[in-house]
Amino acid sequence: MFGNSGIVMSALRNYVLNLHKHLQPYGIFVGHLSISTLIKKGRGIDRDQVADAWYNLYEQQDTVEDTFPKGITQFLN
Repeated sequence: MFGNSGIVMSALRNYVLNLHKHLQPYGIFVGHLSISTLIKKGRGIDRDQVADAWYNLYEQQDTVEDTFPKGITQFLN
């Protein structure tokens, strides 16, 4: 069911990582935030939390990619 979207998400991640590598020397930040949850009213995930995660990724610029919610990757291994 999610096979096609997984391929697309992998391609998008690869594209963002390459953009970052090529544009960083020009002072342009490109980042990727993987959202690992459904964002739906009443599900406990507030769109403001997602916006804060995007803003923190941009503001800190210490990594090119991050996940939302934080720590979700520990459950994927």
